[in-house]
Amino acid sequence: MSGPDHPEPAGAPQGPGPGGEYARIAAASDEDLAAELLALTPTHEGRDRDQLRAWARVALGFGRELADTAGAPAPGDPARPEAEVTDMATGGLRRDEVLLAEYLHRAAGDRVIVYADALDYARGVAEAAGWGGDYPRPALREAALAHEEAHRMLHRGHSRELRRRLDHTVLRWGPLRVRGHIVGADEIAAHAYAGRRGALRRSPLALTAAIAATLAHRGTDHHGPGPRTTPGDRP
Repeated sequence: MSGPDHPEPAGAPQGPGPGGEYARIAAASDEDLAAELLALTPTHEGRDRDQLRAWARVALGFGRELADTAGAPAPGDPARPEAEVTDMATGGLRRDEVLLAEYLHRAAGDRVIVYADALDYARGVAEAAGWGGDYPRPALREAALAHEEAHRMLHRGHSRELRRRLDHTVLRWGPLRVRGHIVGADEIAAHAYAGRRGALRRSPLALTAAIAATLAHRGTDHHGPGPRTTPGDRP
């Protein structure tokens, strides 16, 4: 698909790409990639890189641990039915993001939407990077579902434990200390969860970084999305 709100064509990046970035990403650790993704978050501009790496390390560990205990409800949160899954042909390629799937929290029942056009785009990036065998389409869809299941678990109460482990103080007044939310940490945890639960041969973080590189390489114009990719939570 082509048009003002989508890359041309959907699923297959065209023209010269960020080849050097692919090689760098392939050689980077998950911790490095997670810290870089945190650094791209506006609220973390100017943050010390060692601090970002420390937060990334905690979020990665939490996401993997959550995957190993998947199905256990958060303290005080009763078990709930599985989310309804809907596949849509289009809607994942947006002006400022590539959205493989999104979690929608509703009183009538949670829902996860998977976007085929975004999966095609991600597959195209993987092939352009030489990683096609590491990201087969069925496994990529499975990882996208796992990513959103992690968001669902975090939304249902596990985020409190993640916040406790990150231990970021935003206010201290005498003996009072208030922990703050680390923007992007839930995304890192969800990537780690998907990597643990899915069948991908390479980290979901590597593909996310590669997608971000293609968007940054193109820039923001009327032919494609801008330099941000959010496999996101829409509560």
